Order: sequence, then structure tokens, then C-alpha cells
Amino acid sequence: KLPPNPRLESVNIQGRQMIVCISPLDINGNLLGDLFVIDDITQNQRSFSTVTKDLTLASVIVIGLSAVVIAIYVRQSIKPLCKMNKMAADVSPDNLANAHLKFDQAPTEVRDLAQAFNMMLGRLSAAWEQQRRFVSDVSHELRTPLTLVHGYLQSTLRRCNTLTDPQREGLEIAAAEADRTIRLLQDLLDLARADGGHIRFHIERVPLKELTLETIEMCRYASDRVKTDIQVAGIDARADRHRLKQVLINLIDNAVKYSRDHTVVTVRLRLEGEWAIIEVCDRGRGIPMANLTQIFEPFYRVDEDRSRATGGTGLGLSIVKTLVEGMRGKIKVQSTLDEGSIFTVSLPT
Repeated sequence: KLPPNPRLESVNIQGRQMIVCISPLDINGNLLGDLFVIDDITQNQRSFSTVTKDLTLASVIVIGLSAVVIAIYVRQSIKPLCKMNKMAADVSPDNLANAHLKFDQAPTEVRDLAQAFNMMLGRLSAAWEQQRRFVSDVSHELRTPLTLVHGYLQSTLRRCNTLTDPQREGLEIAAAEADRTIRLLQDLLDLARADGGHIRFHIERVPLKELTLETIEMCRYASDRVKTDIQVAGIDARADRHRLKQVLINLIDNAVKYSRDHTVVTVRLRLEGEWAIIEVCDRGRGIPMANLTQIFEPFYRVDEDRSRATGGTGLGLSIVKTLVEGMRGKIKVQSTLDEGSIFTVSLPT
């Protein structure tokens, strides 16, 4: 009678795998010895090893394919989100009306998010257009009566010789404020037209020397403080004559306002490859480095108190940038504190 729990061992005999069952041989309570039962499991072991290797390889392949499929799915899933992120970063008043996302093949959640994003862009576009029209309408409606008021004030100052000094001073202040408000309204109107894409440019060949001298002559209050430095004679630029004159007036006006008293403002003209370069240099306080990137933003003023004292509105440089870029040019500024600033306009020749 064999015991219920024989001892099993695995041994290797001459390269073959054997399993040995060892059990004491007991007959009627007398131990006669051990019974050994040996079975060759070499083939079974090889089959098991092959199956194990195949299963391991198959698992690795399945895991690899699953990872590739998951990566492709995740990439396809986040692609709309990346596009949405890029559009959010690139959207501006110029392209707001045409900004729209459409993801027919995207997951439901992404489609819902894109729809909400489109609705937000639509509301922003409507609000921006409403604001632009409001600014344009108000500027247009107020400019005419203010022009009349300014004209009457100037006429009164010229024709009335019976005014007392306080009366004349009051009328002069009123006329100056009316003139400042008219210029502010004109700037707002130009900005609204630019935002709406309603500014038209008549591009032609413009002789820069002639236009610069003509502009300086127009700025009579500043003509004695402005000098020109023309490095190359006969420089022409492809630009809108009227708009370029507006750019120069703004830059020269700014340079004179923010320069120290009795200092000279220099206007340089030169060629640089296929670009005509106009530089307006002043000897003012300069602009802090942190403010240079914002200097062309609407209503931005580096020094609020000084801007109010000089009548600045923070719109001039924004309009200058809009006009220069509308003529396919470029504008930049370099500045050093306590030394001055250089505004550089580049126009194609």
C-alpha cells in the first residue's frame, strides 16, 4: 500500500529531464524499502518551454501594438485641442470674424468644446464690431460740432479786441482743449477704420526728401528744432503719400513733445538693401525696456502724468504702426533711458 503523499523530485539524467516519485514500500507494517517511479518528461518540458516563449512573444507584440494604437488614438484625440489652442493664441480683431472650428470626426466631448469655443468667438466678434461702430459713430458725430465750436472760438479770438486778459486766456484754453479733443476724435476714427479694414492706401513712388521737408515745414512749432540727415539723395519709397505724411507728423510731434527743451530732433533718410529707412531720433527721457513691447498698443502711455501735460492720448503710435504695416512696411523702436529714442520706419522701394 503506497502512502497518500509520495515525494516528487525533478532530475536531469544525461540531458533528459526526469520526474521521480519516491515512496516508502510498507507491507503489513513492515518497511521493505523505497519505491522509485521514474517518468521521462523531456518532450513535455520542451513543449511547455516553447508554449511559454510563444506566449511571451505574443504578449510583447500585443502590448506593443496596443501602445501604438493608443498613442495614435490619443494623438488624434488631442489634435483638435492643439488646433483650438493655436487658434486661441493667434486670434485677433483682424481675423476674429473668420475664426471658426469644425471637427466632424472628433470625439463628442471635443465637438461640444469646439462648438462652445465657436459660440464664444462669435460673441467676441459681435462685441468687437459693436464697439468699433460705436467708436466710429461717436467720433464722427462729435467731430463736426466740436470743429464748429473750435472755429467760433478762433474767430472770436481773432476779431474781438475788447476782451480782457482773463477772458482771452479762458478762450485760448477752451480753443486748445477743443483742438485736442478734435485730434483725439480723429485718431479714434482712424483707429476704428483701421480695425474695420476700411482704410484704403494709394501706393505710389514717393520722394522721401521732398515729403520730409514738406512735413517739417507743416510742423511750424517744431521746424526750428528738427534737422534732417539725408545720407543718399533721391530716395523713393512705395507708399501712400498722405498716410506717410501722417506717420511723419505723428513721429515728429512725439519726438518734439518728449524731448528735453532746446534739444534737436533728427530725421534721417537712408537706403538699406531694398528698403527705404526713415529714422526719427529724439533726446528725451527714453523708454524703459519693459515698456518697449507695449509702446504701439492703443491708449498705452509710458508716463501718464507727462502724457496728460503734453496732450498725449496714447493713440498716435498705434495709428502709426497700423499705417506703416498697411503700406507693407515695418516699424521698430530703440531707446536708452536718459539718452533718447529712435523710431525706425522701413518701407519698400
